[in-house]
Order: sequence, then C-alpha cells, then structure tokens
Amino acid sequence: MQIYAQAFIEFMDKNDIKYTEQKENVLKIVYDGENMDSIPVFVFFDDEGDPVVQFKCWNVLNFKNNKEKGIEICNSLNCEYRWLRFYVDDDCDVVVSVDAVLGEDSYLDDACGEMCMFYLKRVISILDEAYPQIAKARWA
Repeated sequence: MQIYAQAFIEFMDKNDIKYTEQKENVLKIVYDGENMDSIPVFVFFDDEGDPVVQFKCWNVLNFKNNKEKGIEICNSLNCEYRWLRFYVDDDCDVVVSVDAVLGEDSYLDDACGEMCMFYLKRVISILDEAYPQIAKARWA
C-alpha cells in the first residue's frame, strides 16, 4: 500500500476511526449526518505514490428526470462552498469531491492523518449542510 494511505490508516487506527479498504489505495469512511442518514466518503490515494489525495462521495441524489435542475443546484452550491466541488455525473447523480496535496514528508508523523481528517470532516460537514438544498431542488 502507498505510504500516504498507510499513514492515514495508522492515524485512524490510533484514533479508533472505522474505515474499510475498498481496494489498493482506496478507503471508505462512513459517517452519519444530521440531514443525511449515511455519508460514505471514498478516499483515493495516488497510485504512483505522489502526496495527492481525493475525497469523493457519489450518488448523493439522482436528477435523472431533470438534469438541468441538478446542474443548477450544483452551480449554486459551488458558489456557496469553496472547499467542495459539486457536479452531476453521466448517470445524473450529484457527486461531491475535493482534491488535496499533502506535505511531501507528512507520512513521517501524524501530519498526513490530520490533514486527511481535515478534508474528510470538510466533505462530511459541507455535504450534510448542503443536502437539504439538493433535496429541495430535486423534489420541488
């Protein structure tokens, strides 16, 4: 496993944070939100070992019969929240993601884990906060 992924795993183990390994360099962490029952965030570490990581949550809500409304709400949320990118994928699902660059030597101490937790918490808190707006756009 890539050293940054391993450093994050060690950090989560040390702090009793539950996760599952989906495949090499991909972790899944699930949190409960106030507005969303379950917020599964996938963490993708660079396959070539670069200190780059992506946090992604998909299938937030589907806009299959009204893709334009999905794009509209995502554009609105992109203006409102600077930490997270909202978009509608080819299946008309709302997807959120953020890319992060870790420090070159962050795997040597808890810096990698702390940085990853910062981004993970950002994804969860922003998505949970924005979900009512997404749902309202979908069902309105």
